[in-house]
Amino acid sequence: MREDTRRLVLVIDDDEAIGQTVAEAINDEPGYRAVHIASPSRALALLEQLVPDLLVLDVQLPGMSGLELYDSMRSASRTWRVPVLFETANGPAHADEFRRVGVASYLSKPFDIWNLLAYVKHLAPPRPFSARSTN
Repeated sequence: MREDTRRLVLVIDDDEAIGQTVAEAINDEPGYRAVHIASPSRALALLEQLVPDLLVLDVQLPGMSGLELYDSMRSASRTWRVPVLFETANGPAHADEFRRVGVASYLSKPFDIWNLLAYVKHLAPPRPFSARSTN
């Protein structure tokens, strides 16, 4: 069985329409596989089982903010190095908090999907394709 060489991106956004749109756009890119998760608690449980190549993370989530989820990730040895691209409806209001926790990459909503894809490719570049047999 061939190992999946696509980059795994977790899209954590409680807005179903935005989360699905972002995941579908990423899935349309060669070399990427995205999964949308609406619940921060479900995302934390999933992060205990796997290590994604990138998180696209909404700041405002129910029950736990994206920044709290980020802090939890950073304290876990398995996920502390996973890059995170934040989505926020209020980027300037979160700028000081982003600087405090060392976040360099965020997009303000509404965002252009092409800009988001450029960030995804920058933060988790596609893996080189290996030569395959034509037989």
